[in-house]
Amino acid sequence: MSQLTQMRHRIRAIQTIKKITHAMRLISMSTHSRMKHMQEPLELYQKSIATLLKQAHKAYPSYHNTILNPIEKAHHKTLVILVGSQKGLCGGFNTSLFQLFNKKEKESPSSSIITVGKRATNFIQKNRPENLIAFYNNFGLHNAQTISESLLHEIIQHSYSSVIMYGNTAPSFFSQKPIELQIIPSIQTEDAAPDIFYEWEQSAQEILSFLSEKYILSQIENALFQSLLAEHAARFISMDSSTRNAEQLLERMQRDYNKLRQAKITRELTELSSFFLS
Repeated sequence: MSQLTQMRHRIRAIQTIKKITHAMRLISMSTHSRMKHMQEPLELYQKSIATLLKQAHKAYPSYHNTILNPIEKAHHKTLVILVGSQKGLCGGFNTSLFQLFNKKEKESPSSSIITVGKRATNFIQKNRPENLIAFYNNFGLHNAQTISESLLHEIIQHSYSSVIMYGNTAPSFFSQKPIELQIIPSIQTEDAAPDIFYEWEQSAQEILSFLSEKYILSQIENALFQSLLAEHAARFISMDSSTRNAEQLLERMQRDYNKLRQAKITRELTELSSFFLS
């Protein structure tokens, strides 16, 4: 009887786990679908800001932004922004990202590091705690813009010669891959902007500085958004696989439980029959 009791407890535990993974699967799919509707306007805004900045800069070529394109200094000052997930249960989402980070940053031990997402913070605190200057453990769609503005403020305040972001992107729903994004110095093509005549109501320096900051902000916002989008896709895939595995395990355990229960009933009936016949 004890064996049957243990199997019942295991079945109930697996049923509970299945409910949790199924709920997380639904939440991830719902959030991913909602974010998908936001992706196109965000990418359009980023491209529009980049195009406007190129056009304005071409109309005023003498302008040079020391934040977006810093002057070469004797002491190279690098900022690395590592964007991981807020929670786990998303497969190899963080593992592949940290492998890319280790590969690219193994020769830059002096880089300042800012982490976004609790998993990224835990990784840096374990491996390179002396480089960690700030972290944002509470990372989600609700505060991605606030984090982006805070990161922009950090970049403007400290005049970094190089700013690199490591995060994830999702080329398709079933594929997520880590990427390296160079924010500063800016990489822009010179032939993309047509010749346009501008009448400057404010000083060109002021307008171009404003556009440069907006361009950096749009790059950061898009990188954070892409990471969140990829995270929810990875979590859905992981939880969907876990739910399917739980269903298969439940089916097998329920079958074994029924066989064992039937065998015990048969044995008890045999014992009773033998008792009365004797």
